[in-house]
Amino acid sequence: MIEPLRIKEHMEVVNHSGVSLGIVNGVINDLILLARSGAGDLHHCVPLERVAAVDETRIRLK
Repeated sequence: MIEPLRIKEHMEVVNHSGVSLGIVNGVINDLILLARSGAGDLHHCVPLERVAAVDETRIRLK
């Protein structure tokens, strides 16, 4: 599993095809919390176990 300390706010999260899914708002326990799109939207979460790689600005999912 990826070390949660490597994941920082404002990093882009992309799927395995490179399509952007959102921006990191934070990490809570074993979940990456994505920033909401609008005022009425709910937060979306991604389990850390779905992370394939982390670079300087981007998180790629499996």
